[in-house]
Amino acid sequence: MTPERFRQIVEAYGAAPQRWPEKERAAAEIFARENIETRELLAREAGLDHLLGTYHVALPDSALMGAVIASRPQFHRLPWIWLLQGLGIVGAGLAGAIAGAFLMTVYAPSAQPLIDEDEQPILTSFDVGVGYFDLGETQ
Repeated sequence: MTPERFRQIVEAYGAAPQRWPEKERAAAEIFARENIETRELLAREAGLDHLLGTYHVALPDSALMGAVIASRPQFHRLPWIWLLQGLGIVGAGLAGAIAGAFLMTVYAPSAQPLIDEDEQPILTSFDVGVGYFDLGETQ
């Protein structure tokens, strides 16, 4: 345990050792007992811990709560905009599905092989494995 790390622990977690990180608690407690300078730091932080422990937040009064509720955004005035946004999302999805279906009918490979002028099939990457590519028999 270094003096810098001990100071970081005490300033972050306070003077009470039960709040210190478990992995460093034992080393920090030994360091606190062996060093005189740490007593001043612990006394100062104990005073701050006491001040923080005695502070209480007052509950808001009804006037403040009413003002907060009255200042909230009013979304109920334009519900038809939400409907239009939803219809727009659905329409975009349908347009994508129709465009995809159209492209698949145009660009899908046909079941018939393409034939060049010499009556030889023109092979594409879609034709491999369909039966048009003959490797011949090897013995």
